[in-house]
Amino acid sequence: GQADKAWYAWFNSVRLAAKAKGYSRSAFGADAPYYFRVTEFQDRGTLHFHSLIGNAGDIRRLLFKDFWELNGYARVEAYDPARGANFYVGKYLTKADGD
Repeated sequence: GQADKAWYAWFNSVRLAAKAKGYSRSAFGADAPYYFRVTEFQDRGTLHFHSLIGNAGDIRRLLFKDFWELNGYARVEAYDPARGANFYVGKYLTKADGD
């Protein structure tokens, strides 16, 4: 649907920015950025995405927040290595409050 198209356009911009900065050998290579995404429906019926992006280097995360907000609201937080990926994935899958 429209939300998925917006997501893939947004993530493609992450890949292109990473490639421009030398973080990936090819658009779909082993070193390219990758993601884990959970999709949920909000009470009002709109789609809501939670995602964890890997291998994006030091690309300014707020740049991608600005781009996503062309489609709707975005909150982009820096990854906390002390918490680890399991924390974020678990939070997304269970909707537990971890902040």
